[in-house]
Amino acid sequence: MPPTLIPDVVCVAICLVATVIDLRTERIPNWLTGSGVLLGLSLNLVTHWIHGGFDAGFSQGLLLSLVGALALLASFGLMGLLGFVGMGDVKLMAAVGALLRWPDALWALVYVTLWGGVLALLYALVRGQLGRVLGNLLALARGRKGEREAVQLHRIPYGSAILLGAAWAAGRHYFVALQIP
Repeated sequence: MPPTLIPDVVCVAICLVATVIDLRTERIPNWLTGSGVLLGLSLNLVTHWIHGGFDAGFSQGLLLSLVGALALLASFGLMGLLGFVGMGDVKLMAAVGALLRWPDALWALVYVTLWGGVLALLYALVRGQLGRVLGNLLALARGRKGEREAVQLHRIPYGSAILLGAAWAAGRHYFVALQIP
C-alpha cells in the first residue's frame, strides 16, 4: 500500500463532506477544514515514517505536507481576499494541500481552478445568467474604471469544484488516464 493512499482517501472524504455542507448552508465549517489540515500533517508524517523511517516521515511526509498546505493557502487566500471565493474555500484548499502534499497540491490547484470555471459556466447556464456572467468577465478583463466596480460576482458553491479537483489530483496516483502529461 503506497503511503499516499490514506491521506488521498481522507482528502476526498473531507471534500465530499465539505461539498454537502456547502450545498446546504453555503458555508464550510472551520472544524472540518482545521481537522483536515491537522490530519494531513499527521497522516503524512506517520505513513511516510512507517514506509521509510523517521527521515522520510519528516522530509517526505510532514515537510511536503506543510509546503502543500501553505502553497494552497497562499494562492487561494489571494482569491479569497479578492472576493472570488469564500474563506471556507480557502481553508479547505489548505487542508487539501496538507493531505495531498507538494507537488500534488499544485495539481489540485490546477484541477480545482479548471472545475471551478466549468461549474461556474454550468451554474450560469442553468440559471439563465450566462450572458450576464460573460459580460462581467469581459468588464473585468477590460479593467475600465467604474466598470470594474459595477461588476457583481457570480457565486457558486465552490466546495464542489474543490471536491472534483482534489479527487482528480488524488486519483492521478492510481489511474493513469487522469494524468495530464
